[in-house]
Amino acid sequence: MTNDELWQALPEALRAEFDALVGKGSHIRAIYVLREKSGRTPPPTIHEGVALLDHRARILSGRDQTSQRPGFGSQPRHPS
Repeated sequence: MTNDELWQALPEALRAEFDALVGKGSHIRAIYVLREKSGRTPPPTIHEGVALLDHRARILSGRDQTSQRPGFGSQPRHPS
């Protein structure tokens, strides 16, 4: 299951709680809550939790959108 598939399968309230915990830097708590409240049997593994946490942290910090901009990572242009 991909990070996006797992994310979409989670209840909306859990997604909001998970993002709030990730935003606060409460990573262990976020993975615990994911495993306890996912409603999946078996629950997401710790590996899946860490992968989802990393994925959501990148999205919440805006790095995913930034890295997809045209010209990202290129050298800045200097006026002549």
